[in-house]
Amino acid sequence: MKLIDLLSQEVRASAEYNASAQLAPSVILWTDKLRQWESALPLLQAALPELVVFGDYQPEKRQGPAVWIKCVIENALPEFQLPEDKTPIIYLPGLERRDLRAISSCPVTLMPLAELQYRGCWWAYNSTGRDWTVNAFLTSANGGAGLDVARDEKTQQAMLRVLNEMLESDQAELESRRLEAADFNKLISNDPVRDLLTWMNDSRATRERWDQSRWQALCGICETEYHFSPERDGDITAAELLCQRQGIWETVWQRFVEGATHYPKLPALLMSVSYDLAADGESYPAINQSEEAALEAALRKLLDKQTSDVRQGILSLERQHADRRGWVWTQLGLSPLASVLEPLAVVANLTQNAFSGTMPEEMATQYRELYWQTDDAYLRVLAFSLPPALQELVQKLLHHVYTPWLDDITLSFQKLVQVKGYPGSGSTKEEVGNYQPAGELVFFVDGLRYDTAQRLVKRLQPLGNVSLKSSWAALPSVTATAKAAVTPVTDRITGRISDVDFEPSLKEDDKDFSAHYLKKFLAEKGWDYLSESETGNPTRNAWVQSGDIDTEGHVKGIKLAARIDTLLHEVTERVEELLAAGWTKIRIVTDHGWILTPEPMQKTDLPKHLTETRWGRCAVLKESASSGMLEVGWYWNPQVTIAMAPGARCFKAGQCYDHGGLSLQECLTPMIELVSTKSSRQKTVQAKVGDVRWMGLKCRIKVEADDANVVAVLRTHAGDASSEICNRKPVKEGKCTLMVEDDRYEQQTAVLVLLDEHDTVLAKTATLVGEE
Repeated sequence: MKLIDLLSQEVRASAEYNASAQLAPSVILWTDKLRQWESALPLLQAALPELVVFGDYQPEKRQGPAVWIKCVIENALPEFQLPEDKTPIIYLPGLERRDLRAISSCPVTLMPLAELQYRGCWWAYNSTGRDWTVNAFLTSANGGAGLDVARDEKTQQAMLRVLNEMLESDQAELESRRLEAADFNKLISNDPVRDLLTWMNDSRATRERWDQSRWQALCGICETEYHFSPERDGDITAAELLCQRQGIWETVWQRFVEGATHYPKLPALLMSVSYDLAADGESYPAINQSEEAALEAALRKLLDKQTSDVRQGILSLERQHADRRGWVWTQLGLSPLASVLEPLAVVANLTQNAFSGTMPEEMATQYRELYWQTDDAYLRVLAFSLPPALQELVQKLLHHVYTPWLDDITLSFQKLVQVKGYPGSGSTKEEVGNYQPAGELVFFVDGLRYDTAQRLVKRLQPLGNVSLKSSWAALPSVTATAKAAVTPVTDRITGRISDVDFEPSLKEDDKDFSAHYLKKFLAEKGWDYLSESETGNPTRNAWVQSGDIDTEGHVKGIKLAARIDTLLHEVTERVEELLAAGWTKIRIVTDHGWILTPEPMQKTDLPKHLTETRWGRCAVLKESASSGMLEVGWYWNPQVTIAMAPGARCFKAGQCYDHGGLSLQECLTPMIELVSTKSSRQKTVQAKVGDVRWMGLKCRIKVEADDANVVAVLRTHAGDASSEICNRKPVKEGKCTLMVEDDRYEQQTAVLVLLDEHDTVLAKTATLVGEE
């Protein structure tokens, strides 16, 4: 039983009487000279709806002067009614029993209530008739809770400070132990460690925000358990104790580590704590800051050294600073260099070997088995969010260790191609062969490099059986040439001497191959071309494209590295939508990779009079011209001669991102196959979203469907049923109305989804909630 229930029971019990000898009391009078119960009035009135308070006229609080109270208990106020089955209780704060008994001398304002003492009863402490104090109620075994409460001043003060919390506590939880100040303080500060850290995080703001009882509760707990006074010692003393982590403060430290992001200002306070040589940097942010400064100085010194020494220096520093990544300061972003040092060391280690081979395929095997990790780690270094000065430092270090390696392996690969030939010349591409008769979807991602494909594979693995293979890009490795080579309509495409900008043309006439003809030829083969909002029919084959990494690279340059994971997330979301729509096999293909250097690529001169057209990493040579560089034939017409920029260099100045050249990063392309392991019924129902109109938060739609069991719903993610923001409604006679109950979604992007009876996504379209 809660104490408030016990209190209510005892107050009401004071109105019990002998019906054979007495009349029922008209009221229960509750005097409280010390006003100890006054702070709990809202709680008391909630538990005792028959309780009214003597005081200023505030009827909304069931409080008023004597005349008003008399009217209330006599039911003379139609607008104010007390429960008929309960004896009215009149609470008299600041008054005692004798104030009413001395009728001739009591205040005029009180006189109307004096007569109630004769036809009412008192809630009084035993036969003495004294007021029930809070302590008396808690400790008395006769009419009280019978608890063991210490009588010292701190305990008594704490008891009154947490009166509301105490009354809402269970009697059983407070029995069988002596209650002292700390026990009462914990009732209002039920998580003292959290409160302590919250106060330390911003002591002034917290003190202003908390009420007096909560603040005093924390102070009491700190004095008894943490051995310091927030009021006398202040937050700096608490910071010193936290950094030292002695005794009970170790528990506080562990709580800080577990939820450090909830206390963003606390590290600045801890930074002011002085330390000695024996201090542990794990709990002293100033030590971590000093280590970061030393690491920066050491990295800057490496910039004046030879490449091999730079690599060894990075590896040595990694061994020195790796442990700091386990400190909480790294979690809070206060160790950026220690964090970026991890992938930087991977780059330094793997670039020690400028691998080669006897055949281009041998180099490709080595890259697939190990050295793709160099490029992956390199991109992770560039993706770190660092201050400009540190970003510049890291890019210079990468220029020392990564760029020479990229140049060396690319030159080696080009020499092998010059002697042995390009592996992708004239080969039948797996991307455009061996399709299922139906039910296969080809998903094109522009610029999906082999190392980024490894990241994508990890994201896709929870969705089904995933396999990763590799192929070779059509030369030159630019979108116009290489994308056409991985479409299912390559038999309709050719290349002519007159074609420009590496755009192939149609076999039947000299028109350029374009998106229009891709859609046209796919339709002639019985394939669907799906737009971004379509999920298609899984009983057919289809082509879809999304995740344009290449465009991001040309626009963002070196900042592409920070966008990779976001772009791959978008691809994964699209794949999930397609799987939810019933597709069971998805083949992800690409056209080419790319190279990205930490500083602009070295420019290689190629006289303009030798070229028909010149791109960054490749150029079409004029008939009979010779560039003195590696030359290859165009994939679509070998009679067109293309000069390749040597190594990791460029025919144009200022380029950090580019493709079209001859390197493993540009030409060794991934092909991912995903087969869903979830059994799903192939979709046969056809549905299409028609008109969508909003009236406030009500969405009215028109639907074209060939089945009666189609339902509509609004989601924030099309393939995620848990993201639905309204109730599902069936489509009847081609119409449906959806209602968004939660106005926080207003003006937010949502997806209108049509589902069949198996929750298969039939169609979807983006919309803006509440759009006018």
